Amino acid sequence: MAQRNEFRVILALAFVVAVMVLVAGGCANSDDDDDNDRTASDDDTTDDDTVDDDTVDDDTVDDDTSDDDSDDGTVDDDDDDTVAPSPYDGMVPTGKTLSSILGISSHMSRGTASSWKREFEIGRLVEAGMTMMRTDFPWKDIEPEDDIWNFDGLDAMVDLNVAADLEVTAIFHRPPAWAAPGETDDEIDPADLADFVGEVAHHFADRINFYEIWNEQNTSRFWKPGPNPEKYGEILEAAYVAVHANDPDATVIFGGLSSFETHFFHEKGVWNFLYRTWEAHDDLCDYFDAVSIHPYTFLQQPPPEHELDWGIYHYADMVDTVGELRAILSDIGCPDKPVHFTEVGWPSLLINDDRQAAYLARSLLFAMSMGIEFYDWYTFWDGSGDASLPTEDYFGLFTYPGDTQITEAKPSYRALLGAGNIIGDARFAGDLGAALGWNDGNFAFVFENDEGARTVALWHDGSKIDEEVPVTVPVPPDAEGSWVLYDQDAAQMATGDAAEGDVSLAVTGEVIYLQFGAARR
Repeated sequence: MAQRNEFRVILALAFVVAVMVLVAGGCANSDDDDDNDRTASDDDTTDDDTVDDDTVDDDTVDDDTSDDDSDDGTVDDDDDDTVAPSPYDGMVPTGKTLSSILGISSHMSRGTASSWKREFEIGRLVEAGMTMMRTDFPWKDIEPEDDIWNFDGLDAMVDLNVAADLEVTAIFHRPPAWAAPGETDDEIDPADLADFVGEVAHHFADRINFYEIWNEQNTSRFWKPGPNPEKYGEILEAAYVAVHANDPDATVIFGGLSSFETHFFHEKGVWNFLYRTWEAHDDLCDYFDAVSIHPYTFLQQPPPEHELDWGIYHYADMVDTVGELRAILSDIGCPDKPVHFTEVGWPSLLINDDRQAAYLARSLLFAMSMGIEFYDWYTFWDGSGDASLPTEDYFGLFTYPGDTQITEAKPSYRALLGAGNIIGDARFAGDLGAALGWNDGNFAFVFENDEGARTVALWHDGSKIDEEVPVTVPVPPDAEGSWVLYDQDAAQMATGDAAEGDVSLAVTGEVIYLQFGAARR
């Protein structure tokens, strides 16, 4: 009996050993643990996709073809299924549309009589899709004597603009003789100024929403006898309280600062007057709703991308100069105040008409990329002067007509129309040039409207405006249909199929617009 039991144990052990041998042999022909096995008889119970896989991921039969490291769950293809990032990733339209920021700093007639120049200008502003008209409200004309008011001409002008859906920014400056008998702005009694601006705000409360307190008060040309941050702060605070007492919803703007600051070497840069005003009034942020600057480039000639750095003196490009302003706003405790360009422009006398047009288009695109609240080009008409210095007479969008009623649009106006026609309803979405690693003076900004149509605005900042530089622009991954290329004036240049991939083209100093239709989302 003992021998029989012994024999049964031996048989059981032999059976176990046989099973183990079979299992070991089977593992050599399966890939449950080793995907290097290419046997076509079976597959992992759980598919790990490191080397081989079935033609269809059914976890039953494997094939002789390796699959990607990252499995797409359908068919193996030997390619990496990781989706390459698109340079358009993360680009989301933000801020205001082009049309909603665009304005003019104008010398429009303030008379009661009909003016063909004024009516012509308003018509062209509407044609260009503008939103804002900024102009002078001289204290000396509105209140020539204490408590004697003259609104007739201003009423006529404001009503024409409001009827055309143009907002008005009123600039308060130029005191009357009774308020500054010595002809210096330092003499102004803040109470007199408050009475003046309060009356104006009350009179126009249902027609005007924006009031700018002085113009270029950091220069002796507009603040006599010379810039006085402490006094200006007193004037600003009085004006702010008076305006809001009569129109609580109004926007009071810290007066437009000139880029020709006399304190050249101040550590806070060209907009240091704002900082110095805060030093004299540490509650300054409570007394303005927005801040305005005039970002003219150095001596009104270089393009918006140009900067000067002479060590002890630095003149920033347009993007960095806004960065410097916002740094000051942060330092004084109000980093989120909106920024207005209440004057920006170039005189065609020094740089010629074509450069003026190109710089207008490029600076407008920069303004959108920086979230500028309003962009007011200076100005509508050229002056009546001869071709000589100073250059004040050559900033216009139209040449001076005299009394002939013969009007001639300059290239700058055509560039303005072009930008409005192509991206008037779009918002800034992202810097494609930066995403592509462009650092050679070529620019590519992406704009997108509410329907999803994308436009890439392209240019280069080389010294020769007509020099061509070849670039390749990737097609957005969700673009469908055709792309269309437009020149700076919105004339069509070329078209192609978005499905064919990258677009090769040449950029110059003039802006071109590559537009892709709305993609199916």
